Amino acid sequence: MKILVGALLSLLSITSALAETVLITGTNRGIGLEFVKQYAERGATVIATARRPADAKELIALAARHPNVTIEALDVTDVTAIEALAKKYQGKPIDILINNAGTLGDVPKQTIGGLDQSEFLYVINANTYGALKMAEAFKPHLAASTQKKVFGMSSGLGSSAMVTRRGGFYAYRASKAALNIVFRSLAADWREQGIIVGIIAPGMVETDLLRASGFQGRGITPTESVTGMIKVIDGMTLANNSAAINYDGKVIPW
Repeated sequence: MKILVGALLSLLSITSALAETVLITGTNRGIGLEFVKQYAERGATVIATARRPADAKELIALAARHPNVTIEALDVTDVTAIEALAKKYQGKPIDILINNAGTLGDVPKQTIGGLDQSEFLYVINANTYGALKMAEAFKPHLAASTQKKVFGMSSGLGSSAMVTRRGGFYAYRASKAALNIVFRSLAADWREQGIIVGIIAPGMVETDLLRASGFQGRGITPTESVTGMIKVIDGMTLANNSAAINYDGKVIPW
């Protein structure tokens, strides 16, 4: 009996994965590319966006191997482009929306002594407003789906509790702290409609962004990070979506 139940649960899990549609932003490299890879390999229909798809060689090659992957051009700082993409997929349920696209920004321009207003606003626009606008634009698609899940990509650098010996990164930190609060507010607004709004974080991942930050240590691999985040995404419910959760399942303090 236990074997039969286990087999049935596995079959249901596979069927659910095959039926799900996942929209991921910022997929030309690193974490976003790995998200596309893992979801494609588990049979999901994947809509992968990138600012300049023609330059995203690894993404193009991945899509060539997986017919369930569609590539779309999108800059999340372009509101018109976001609305156009939502209109293009009008009537199509989106089970999971992962707002992965973002930027560290120019570090010297967000350092005391060199603060640049336009750079600061650009980082906020890309990391916070763009994610919130995506959620707004694709709300009908989420509401029409089975899973109804949308995620903002946070960071430990957005936690005021974790600022200890090293400061800096003012625009990036502000953008992630802002993302935390707007997505938590969105979760409260959409709870009664059954839409799960979650906040996830990738950990310290070995990517171009980590190297640009000046961090001297080594990060985890994108594979390890995304494997963990997908586990968090799969387990996210309306009962546990009020916290920012790291790839390893640990809660990031506010």
